[in-house]
Amino acid sequence: MELHWQLPAIIVCLQILLAEAFLLQDDRKCKYGRIEKLLRIRCYDLDLKEVPQNLKTSVEVLDLSYNRIRKLKSGSFQKYTDIKFLMLYENMILSVEPGTFEPLTSLQEIDLSNNGLTTIPLELFQLPRLRNLYIDSNELVSLDLQALEKPIRAPLEYLNIANCELKELPDLGIMPKLWQLNASMNPLQDFKIDSLANLCHLRVIDLTKTQLSQCGCQQVTNHLMMLGASPQFVPVCMEALDIRECPLPYNRTIHSATFASCQTTVELDETRSLWLFAAGCFGGVCFVLLVLLFCVIRCRRKRAQRRLRNAQMRKPFVISPRNAINNRKPEDEPLHCDTARA
Repeated sequence: MELHWQLPAIIVCLQILLAEAFLLQDDRKCKYGRIEKLLRIRCYDLDLKEVPQNLKTSVEVLDLSYNRIRKLKSGSFQKYTDIKFLMLYENMILSVEPGTFEPLTSLQEIDLSNNGLTTIPLELFQLPRLRNLYIDSNELVSLDLQALEKPIRAPLEYLNIANCELKELPDLGIMPKLWQLNASMNPLQDFKIDSLANLCHLRVIDLTKTQLSQCGCQQVTNHLMMLGASPQFVPVCMEALDIRECPLPYNRTIHSATFASCQTTVELDETRSLWLFAAGCFGGVCFVLLVLLFCVIRCRRKRAQRRLRNAQMRKPFVISPRNAINNRKPEDEPLHCDTARA
């Protein structure tokens, strides 16, 4: 009898537990949404061990951060060619197979920070629309860029390589559009001022918490001032060194062939953009004129058709035979008209 009364309570408890389990399971799924009209899928902190393959292929913003992904395979993003923004920070990524990022030709920004990478996937530098690259807080101690194809194709504007145990700035070739570089929290004992000759558009460089020498500090500060940039994030030079102790090698920076080549690339890009803009404007004007001409011709044609239709609907008149009598004077009686019948 006692069990009979306890049975409904047990059933209710089981139903509550099942409902909570279903809710918890639902919370562990990737969430869909929109951000500035872009399709976003948020698979944040789901303990994923690989890139899920059951998502909508039209995804444009994919957040896979705070998971347990260790390896990116060549087919990880094969389905998701529309991705523009990809977040992979705070995973356990140790390796990336060749061809992993190759299908992402629309990619504009990728965040690979706080992983265990020992090198930068070189194919990232060949993506035609990649503007922002975050690869800070990785172990890029033995960074090998010998196989990098230069000049790189990616129009990088922002590069974050902070806290990567780098002894010098990586040589990525000419990057005419790069305006901000974050290399803070790296040793940079082997820093060379020549490495800045590739960055003719540089406006901000962060070298805080580095072991930059006094001479290196002075050279960077002077270089930025010559570019019209701010040395705000460059370590403060404790003392001004004599030019004999710390020469300012303009022939290896702003007066070098590399810097001139970088500027030429910028000018060519600007000229190309200007011509494309002018061609677009000219094409737009021509299109508007053609539309107006078409409208005028169409209106005139409609008017002509309307006049012809009205003329066909009007009844014709003929002279009455009574007016043909010779002995009748016109002033005696007005002319008579007969209406012709069709």
